[in-house]
Amino acid sequence: MSFRRMTRMVSFRVSENEFEQLRSKSEAEGARSVSDYARLSLCGRPGTSEDTAPMTMQELSNGIQRLSLDIRRLFDLIESPPRNQNGHNAMAAKQNGSDA
Repeated sequence: MSFRRMTRMVSFRVSENEFEQLRSKSEAEGARSVSDYARLSLCGRPGTSEDTAPMTMQELSNGIQRLSLDIRRLFDLIESPPRNQNGHNAMAAKQNGSDA
């Protein structure tokens, strides 16, 4: 990680409520301070391309839905009894003494 010297300062006023929101978001994002959070939010993370847009909430929601469906399918495959080539319950056929 390379450190660059910060020589310029930007200052602006916020209400108490806005400051609390910034503080909460900075803690949730793991920023070292509100200043770091504001800088990273406005300027982006070091080493990232500016034309790489962050995922939107809709994109994240869609991804979660796809994962949920995949997990449900896997769970169903694990929980369902094995089937033979004819689509019959292989365990029941084996217990009955047939291969059908």
